[in-house]
Amino acid sequence: PQVTALDLYEAQARALELARRNLADARVPVGFHWHDVRAGLPARYDFIVSNPPFHQGRADEPRIGQDFIRAAAAALRSGGRLWLVANRHLPYESALREGFASARVVAERDGFKVIEALKA
Repeated sequence: PQVTALDLYEAQARALELARRNLADARVPVGFHWHDVRAGLPARYDFIVSNPPFHQGRADEPRIGQDFIRAAAAALRSGGRLWLVANRHLPYESALREGFASARVVAERDGFKVIEALKA
């Protein structure tokens, strides 16, 4: 009930268009932004939810997710939260320690982990 607006960021135009369709009936205003999050976010947020990509072609590129984590840390207001979904094997812990006061794995299942990180 406290959510008054959403901003979606997507680097792929096709995925952004699908998001528009999926959220056509959203109960709050939704901003759709064709933007690569790794370049940073242009606004400040109370919370960020992300399932960052980690492939460049077929190869694992954990740096992509780490860049998403750094961008989230820079864009969150003090006390803000990052909710991150990631494959269990991805090494995101050091980036989380660098940008957040705390981070914890909330759930692990079927090769995935859900992490909650709190901005100081």
